[in-house]
Amino acid sequence: MILNNISCDQPIPRSAEPDWAALGNIPITGSDEPLVPVSLAPAPLKVYPAYARMGIPGAINECHLREGVYRRLLAVARSLPPGLTLLVLDGWRPWRVQEYLFEALSEAIREIHPAISDDELLERTREFVALPSQSADAPSPHLTGGAVDVTLCDADGLPLPMGTLFDAVLPTSHTAAFENRTGLNDDERAARDNRRLLYHAMTAQGFTNLPSEWWHFDFGDQLWAHYSGQSEALYGPTEPDSMESRWRRQLQQQAQDKDGR
Repeated sequence: MILNNISCDQPIPRSAEPDWAALGNIPITGSDEPLVPVSLAPAPLKVYPAYARMGIPGAINECHLREGVYRRLLAVARSLPPGLTLLVLDGWRPWRVQEYLFEALSEAIREIHPAISDDELLERTREFVALPSQSADAPSPHLTGGAVDVTLCDADGLPLPMGTLFDAVLPTSHTAAFENRTGLNDDERAARDNRRLLYHAMTAQGFTNLPSEWWHFDFGDQLWAHYSGQSEALYGPTEPDSMESRWRRQLQQQAQDKDGR
């Protein structure tokens, strides 16, 4: 089946998990491209800041993305079949939220598997949550504004079945989990096709996917550079502009202009 030139018959290719140590060695050119709030977007792009609605400490009630990522998402949304919308669940993520998610998952794994080694615990945790890092050379993907978590919604605004919930730490959360399986039931086949639709719509606009998460896509960050074969990433760590920082820049510029006279 082909919908708006997006094929649901084309399987999602299997990709290896990222080598996080090697990923951190990809140089970042850096960009002053601003973060923009996704709530500005017209239909068919919608936003639901999942972590704020869940009450995660430090989460903000908005999803911010680099302007280039925002525009690519609009192109994705406009390419979808009539009646479907693209729903943004998370974009730029405060470091405090990244730290909370990493520690919460790590503690849950340790509780269920008390004999797990530290190395295996780190590997299991990083399967679904990146190590919190504000480093200019190796930032957590969501701290760059280039990583985005998305899903598809129907004409009534309800998320399509994708086989797992957003942020489920299950083997079936892997994007290609339903590919090459035989004997899929109707629900699994629907989830497979919905994942294919999302995956191919996103990659057609230059995004790459994190293989362990059907909802996670990247553009411009080190994950994107790794999976797209780029020698450099575009985006380093950033944060939304605040009124205080804006005032500070304006006053500094005013002072510089006065001194230069």
